[in-house]
Formats: sequence, structure tokens, C-alpha cells
Amino acid sequence: MENAMKMSKSLLWPCAVLLFIVLPARAQEIGQSPPAQKYRMELIYIVDASSLEYVFVISGTIGFKSVASLKKYLGDLPPGSTIEWAPGCVQRGNEPLLSSEQEMEDFKAFCAEKNINFILIPSG
Repeated sequence: MENAMKMSKSLLWPCAVLLFIVLPARAQEIGQSPPAQKYRMELIYIVDASSLEYVFVISGTIGFKSVASLKKYLGDLPPGSTIEWAPGCVQRGNEPLLSSEQEMEDFKAFCAEKNINFILIPSG
């Protein structure tokens, strides 16, 4: 019985030390924000509407009808995320961000402020 007690005590110390090492490291992992990712942005237009409507689409699944709502979403992305946009060279007119140099500069500044890498791939 005494040998069993000594053996359990000798096994208890390595387990306790291991817990003190692993638990704080795991707690740090849990507290971290999700890793930065790369997203692809598209600007699509809706032709069913009585007037032409544009929608920003992120990664083919999430749509935004305004630059303001797009910024709200992008502002919640992890720092270091990348937004890649290749709008193409064919424009129909009045496209958000593309039709106003000032609006585009404001959007770039917003991304820089939020630590989002905005990559605009010009076409043509």
C-alpha cells in the first residue's frame, strides 16, 4: 500500500507540471482572434430592379447593397485580412467606389485604418 502511495505521488508531480504548462498556453489560444484570411470581392448588378442596383459580394456568399454596410462588415474582420478586388474594365456607370476617385480613396483609407490589405487589380 505504501509503495502504491509513493508511486501515485511520483506520478502526480509530472501531471501537475504538465497542466501548469499546457493550460496557460491553451488559454492564450482561446483568447486570440481568428487568423487573418483572404477574401475576394465582386461588384454585381441586379437587373430585375426598376433601376440598376449594385451589390458587393464577398467570397461569393455575402452581399452588401451599400459601401457603408460593406465597411461595417469589413471592420469586424481580423487585422491583417486581405480583400482582393478585380472589377474588370467594363463599367455601366455609377458603380459604387469605381465611379468616384474620392470614394475609392476613402475606402482605401478605411481599409488601411482597420489594418486590412486592400488589393485592387486593375484590368485593361
